[in-house]
Amino acid sequence: MLSSPFSPWRSVLTPQAALDLANFHLENARKAKSSELAVTSCKDTETALARIRTSVRKTYVSSSRAEDRVLCNEIASTYSELGELLDGLRHPTKAQACYKNEEKWGYIPLWTPLRIRLSFM
Repeated sequence: MLSSPFSPWRSVLTPQAALDLANFHLENARKAKSSELAVTSCKDTETALARIRTSVRKTYVSSSRAEDRVLCNEIASTYSELGELLDGLRHPTKAQACYKNEEKWGYIPLWTPLRIRLSFM
């Protein structure tokens, strides 16, 4: 019997653990030898990411803690990579759903650069 380093479906996962599980499945999708296996791993990735509840997302996205902002960026990045992979597998509708979820998590800069607008007369 194969064992998994991750908890079973019904157990509670932290957002970081769910992200780790999603990235595990995403890597399997990238390495899959057939498109069917890749699509199955993509579905597993989506399921793992869906375990991070909306209420948790709202808390993390609005947080000022650097750790929370890093986690949001990593989740958004995972959704982006999943969308790109699904696009490559010719599943544009699913890819668009991933891109929308990426926007919901939103990229939050860890630092805000000073933007200087120069105007010359």
